[in-house]
Amino acid sequence: MESREAVSNDVADLSTISSALSRLLHGVYVLSTRRGRQLSAMTAAWVMQASEHPPAVAVAVNRDNYTHDAILESETFALSILREDQVNVAAHFGTTSSEYDEKFAGIPYQRTPNGSPVLLDCLAYLDCRLRNTAHIGSYTVFVGEVTAAEIMDETGSPLIYEASEYE
Repeated sequence: MESREAVSNDVADLSTISSALSRLLHGVYVLSTRRGRQLSAMTAAWVMQASEHPPAVAVAVNRDNYTHDAILESETFALSILREDQVNVAAHFGTTSSEYDEKFAGIPYQRTPNGSPVLLDCLAYLDCRLRNTAHIGSYTVFVGEVTAAEIMDETGSPLIYEASEYE
């Protein structure tokens, strides 16, 4: 059996690293929060469960994104977990900034116990209180303790991120 030697990050081809990272599976979510009375939401794919006890999730958000500062201000966020047939919903929430556009106009939603908006038409939602942050490059990783959740669709399958669907 032939052995392959791993290449360290400082020498590795960034193209190869990017290609390998693209093979990680990512679900697609609508990340939402509130800033006072204003609602803010964006499409997110860099999400993972961070803890079982207490239940927690982590989500990476670009610091240039309007929702980033809204999460810092409100110290809450929610994730609406999208179904495999909701690429159009993901595209809608990924197009413009909540600073300039009311993304929930015409879209049925409800407020979570912490006050964040969540989609009524999704697989489930997680309502989170911000517990920690970490900075890496131009992103902040928000770690939120899940304080409430609801299953909205018992039979659907989650939307998996495929870059070609958003080009």
